[in-house]
Amino acid sequence: MRPLLAMLISNLKMTIRNRGAIFWNLLFPAIFIVIFGLVFGDEISVVFDVGVTGEPSPYSQQVTGVFATNDAFDLSETTERDALLSELDDGDLDVVVEFGPAADGTFPPATIHYNQASGPTSEVAVSVVQQVLTEVAQAESPLQVSLQPVNSDELSYIEFFVPGIVAMSLMNSGVIGLSTTFTTWRERGILRRMRLTPFPLPNFLMARILSQVVVAVAQSVILVGLAALLFGYRQNGNLFVVFVAVLVTSLAFLAIGFAISSLARTTESAAGISNLIVFPMLFLSGVFFETDSAPGWLAPITRFLPLRFAVEALRQPMTRGAGFDEIWQELLALAVTFCIAIVIAVRYFRWDSRAV
Repeated sequence: MRPLLAMLISNLKMTIRNRGAIFWNLLFPAIFIVIFGLVFGDEISVVFDVGVTGEPSPYSQQVTGVFATNDAFDLSETTERDALLSELDDGDLDVVVEFGPAADGTFPPATIHYNQASGPTSEVAVSVVQQVLTEVAQAESPLQVSLQPVNSDELSYIEFFVPGIVAMSLMNSGVIGLSTTFTTWRERGILRRMRLTPFPLPNFLMARILSQVVVAVAQSVILVGLAALLFGYRQNGNLFVVFVAVLVTSLAFLAIGFAISSLARTTESAAGISNLIVFPMLFLSGVFFETDSAPGWLAPITRFLPLRFAVEALRQPMTRGAGFDEIWQELLALAVTFCIAIVIAVRYFRWDSRAV
């Protein structure tokens, strides 16, 4: 036990002394939080999943027709109010338009229900729907449009953004940081010398994993604290659920990093493979904005990216207070990713860069 503890402390010291790793794992995502928080603040992005309910009228039918025939909108098939609001609360819809009874000579009042937990999608979705209501009316009679969030608390863009940036940080730490570190150790003969010691390989790998997990939890706390200090970020979910999501996410990306380091022959090739994996996921996994409106051919790909599962596993409890019953599928997908990557890493692990 004492050798394992000594190796754990040694790994933590090496991580702290590695300025490049500190930049990629902490300062780089921290810069993203500061820049996007200052630039966007509470700004929101675009999504067009809508539902229509309420009193039927010629006007409401025209509005529904626009939603049904315009490719920019995905109109829900049901018109039952409770079912639509339930879908909205679950994140399956972003806007529900509810029409009231029309008075003589006026248009029926409309209430736009929206999901604040959709982050940057909500405001633009509401704006687009309001524009449709106005254009369909084409009359001098004023429209009575009110907004009604399904969430009791306000959700800013920074609250949508922080879980994604934490997931990105964990990905960088595991995939880029670990893969290049292990490959460098192999090139410098550190792994070869480690092999000659009586310290068992499983304990060596366990010490490295534990040290990286400690760093991952610490950097997550720092990033969330930074967002809270500078932009008033609020943690809404159960801390234990968030901790488990951080832990599983970290393990999944650490395993991917191990797999890359086992396959790559040089540090440069490890960095290239890591970037090839990291950057597409960075912009296709909903870190900065929702990807539900991605082109049809791209949508299936985005749904199976590990970072997408990580973002959802963190964002759901951190913004909506979701529990394990709502994120178990994402956690399971990350666990499967961990298992597959670990099998690859062990199968192709080499102590010496000269080994074939």
